[in-house]
Amino acid sequence: MNKDTVLFWDIKLGYLFSLLSALLIIVVGFFVTKFIIHIFTKAVKKKNIDASLLKFFIRIIKTACYIIIAMSALTQLGVPTTGLIAGFSAAAAALALALKDSLSDIASGIVILFTRPFVTGDFIEFGEHKGYVQKIDLMHTNILTYDNTNVVIPNRKITTENLNNYTAHPEIRVQIPVPVGYDADINKAKSVILSAISKTENIITDVDKFTPVVRLETYRESSIELMARVWTHFDNYWKVYYSMTESIKKALDENEIPIPYNQLDVHIQ
Repeated sequence: MNKDTVLFWDIKLGYLFSLLSALLIIVVGFFVTKFIIHIFTKAVKKKNIDASLLKFFIRIIKTACYIIIAMSALTQLGVPTTGLIAGFSAAAAALALALKDSLSDIASGIVILFTRPFVTGDFIEFGEHKGYVQKIDLMHTNILTYDNTNVVIPNRKITTENLNNYTAHPEIRVQIPVPVGYDADINKAKSVILSAISKTENIITDVDKFTPVVRLETYRESSIELMARVWTHFDNYWKVYYSMTESIKKALDENEIPIPYNQLDVHIQ
């Protein structure tokens, strides 16, 4: 066997070894990535972390591992990666400029996932929308409204505008304004309303700071406005609200305390 033949087979064997090494790196890297994600998921679930934040971390880990695997395999095959990295950086810069709004959503999504102003399952109010948080993605937050409508909100809007989280605390206050006439007996009206709301089911009465109260709130053009306030758990909010509204009206009618309405008196001389 001459030298050229020996050199030819050495080159062939070298390429074959490099190819097998690259394949081995990919296969081993794939299983190592799955193992890392498994260990990470198991450890993080003990911390009671939000499901959306867990998915975000898993995506980051997968992306980082796949990039490392790809670069290692290419290096093993003798492919120069310096030019690829430079080209990727230039392409990433151009893409970032073109997708600045989307990147703003992603940055806001990261802020939401880390600061946790709300989590999956919370009931929030944003603008004209109220609903339960179904999913928090990097770019959007999905909420399910009471009429079973799925609302998709860009994350950049959520981080720049006011938002109410009704389930941040287990208790929530229910308050109903009750107008009565200027000639009404205020003490009697307050007593009648308080008696009605105290009999409402699902209200919290065993904690002093949550005791039902009725207070004189303000003076209107045609009425004095009393405010009835009770506390309940969020899941019972609407049950308590509607029950109180109905009970107050019935109690006022039974005690002949009229609810005034706007009217115009015309005197002709």
